[in-house]
Amino acid sequence: MITSQPAIRSHRKPILEVDGLEFRDLDGDGALTPYEDWRLAPRERARDLTGRLSAAQKAGLMIIGSHYMAGSPWVAEHGGMPDLRADPSVLVRRPAPDETGSFLRAEDGYARHQMITGEPLDAPRLHASSSRGAVHDRHQRRFIVRDNPSAGDLARWANELQELAEDTQFGIPVMLVSNPRNHVGTGGTLGIREATGVFSEWPGELGLAAIGDEALVRRFAEIARREWRAAGLHKIYGYMADVPSEPRWSRFDGTLGEDPEAAGRLIAAMVRGFQGAKLDAESVALTVKHFPGGGVRTDGHDPHFAWGQENEYPTAGSLEKYQLPPFRAAIDAGVASVMPYYSKPVNTSADQLPTDLRADDGRQFEEVAFAYNKALITGLLRERLGFTGYVNTDSGVLDGMAWGVQGLTSSERWAKIIRAGSNVVSDEVDPAGLLAALAAGIVEEHELDASVALLLEEMFALGLFENPYVDPAHADEVAADAGTREEAEAAQRRSVTLLRNDRGLLPLPKDISRVYVEAFARNGAAGLTAMLREAVAAQAPGAVLIDDPADADAAIVWLVPAISLFGGDDRPDVPLTVTLPDRGIDTERVRDIQEAVPTVLVINFTNPWVIADVEPAAAAVVATYGISAANLSAVLFGDDEPRGRLPLTVPADEAAVADSPRDVPGMFCGPDYAYVDSAGHAYTHGFGLGRWAARPFAGGYE
Repeated sequence: MITSQPAIRSHRKPILEVDGLEFRDLDGDGALTPYEDWRLAPRERARDLTGRLSAAQKAGLMIIGSHYMAGSPWVAEHGGMPDLRADPSVLVRRPAPDETGSFLRAEDGYARHQMITGEPLDAPRLHASSSRGAVHDRHQRRFIVRDNPSAGDLARWANELQELAEDTQFGIPVMLVSNPRNHVGTGGTLGIREATGVFSEWPGELGLAAIGDEALVRRFAEIARREWRAAGLHKIYGYMADVPSEPRWSRFDGTLGEDPEAAGRLIAAMVRGFQGAKLDAESVALTVKHFPGGGVRTDGHDPHFAWGQENEYPTAGSLEKYQLPPFRAAIDAGVASVMPYYSKPVNTSADQLPTDLRADDGRQFEEVAFAYNKALITGLLRERLGFTGYVNTDSGVLDGMAWGVQGLTSSERWAKIIRAGSNVVSDEVDPAGLLAALAAGIVEEHELDASVALLLEEMFALGLFENPYVDPAHADEVAADAGTREEAEAAQRRSVTLLRNDRGLLPLPKDISRVYVEAFARNGAAGLTAMLREAVAAQAPGAVLIDDPADADAAIVWLVPAISLFGGDDRPDVPLTVTLPDRGIDTERVRDIQEAVPTVLVINFTNPWVIADVEPAAAAVVATYGISAANLSAVLFGDDEPRGRLPLTVPADEAAVADSPRDVPGMFCGPDYAYVDSAGHAYTHGFGLGRWAARPFAGGYE
């Protein structure tokens, strides 16, 4: 509830004055309607507005779809998706306005393949809706932003959409949602992280976990919140509360590490930093994902694919002990919404659920995807864990990853999702399926009301009904703020973890004479090498960057292995691996360099890699989790000190990974699981050397 006059701004509807106070006349009737009255509680306003809406308007509010700017690289000439596998760099290109200067899409575009899986569709499907068609005709108000414009252009587009929305019967504003945008990287991962380089760039989520400082994580969230709201963004699809108990999972790097309790503390700090004590006009709402934990992957396979659709829990009680603690922490912190994962639980699992949450037929689980699973959404999430917000499904659960309900029609799937307790369906741009279910009597209109009221309540709390507009110039200023950018850069440096320095090679002297530099990656190695060479030259301006490691005084070798979710690494009947040669690293070449010259081995950990074939011959070993070449070089040359600690356990070998249970994090897999380096240190969760010393940190995180 707002207790004093908020800022009021309208572009299309009049402003009312009542008792000396200002209100937006969003329905244009010349009187103050309850939902227009900011003095009332968001819940009361939401219920009032819900009762005024038609079935079509309610249906439009229950979908959230990707919406693209004019000139978006996400839309091919025929209106469908571009070939991202052929050219993944397309995703980070900036959209361009049309000839009138508008960023609104003018026409509908249709896709012939499912957006996430790439599977052919039975018929062309609306993919890139026109802006007017989405807002006016389909009554959609929630949009996923995947484009990567400047902050000012994002704000301009947001304002255009808000004007369209204001010019409708009830003036319901638009809500813009995005995946994370504040982490260093190249961007371009479909459905995971499409945008980067515009806002302040912090280490990856594992890097934040390596720092382990709740105050810093909250500060990160507060800074990101200001950047997002200034640009017209209101909600984040994040962060991941999954505990990555399977090392081979391609989404390991989006988590906050393998310690359930530590991840819970950090996710709670994020909720408080982004949302504040309660949602208000300065908040960014969070959608914590992927309930009840997506890290339980068989052989690393992800449920974006049919062969990865099962969540099997081989260890009794692992759901409660390892997977749920971060979600419980997020709920206790007041998270606005929760996203279930695509996967379905299976009854080959060990005991996980109490009797009262088991399926009606006596089995432990109903084997349907979590968004359709009433026992887990209503029973576990809402009734057992006390969650009172709304449930936002993952993208494509109706036409793509509908695991366990493939035999149901579209209308029947809608009915099952709603009755399970899910409230809004992601990456749907057309409510026609829900409208068909209503017309056929498969879903009753009153069944939509609870969901619509929850969704509207969030929008009222965020202040969007009072002032949805932003200042593009201010958005650019906030995004370019030098102070916040330096805080992010400092966090990158702080996340660096020193694993071994027993030969005293680090920090490198700035007066070093000859240095060899090379980066290794499946894609883009030459570009990474060039950036690192430039950064080293800035740190050691008198050094010669030579081409033959045998002639160098020292070498810096940066390994950037990766598991690609959609790049062909995840294949049926083939377990994923965390061995470096399989992840694009020429380990023979690395060993040749190490034999020729004392080498600083830098390994970027997005997963717990098997490193036994490259660690022993290195003179020093450093771990990173998403860092710029400049900040890495600054640490290696002593401008800052490595203060991070491993947020994961490095496995001894591939057999240790294959033999470990997929539902138990590596830190709990016993003393023989962790890799022991050539200096005798076990690379377990929380390990790291005390700055440049050769002994581990003592006590808690710094």
